[in-house]
Amino acid sequence: MTYDFDNWRANMVLEALQALDEKWTAIRDAAAAKGDEDTAADYGNDMIRLSILRDGFEVKAIEAFGVNITKLSGEPCAPVTLPNGEQPQIRKYP
Repeated sequence: MTYDFDNWRANMVLEALQALDEKWTAIRDAAAAKGDEDTAADYGNDMIRLSILRDGFEVKAIEAFGVNITKLSGEPCAPVTLPNGEQPQIRKYP
């Protein structure tokens, strides 16, 4: 499967992968603190796979859009106009 990303979509994917990593880290750490070794190990293993995905995607995104693509600010890397002429809506999640 292939997909052509523009810079703001690539940035959004990187932000989503970072947010998922942070969420899974919190879950893993909470499970470890409770002594739930199975859950902590499951999330730890998933985090390894997520890291491999994120690192590979980040390399390709930097090759395509430059190092600024990794600046995860919640804002597009450059002004973007959608095909329908509108500006994308940027949602920030806690």
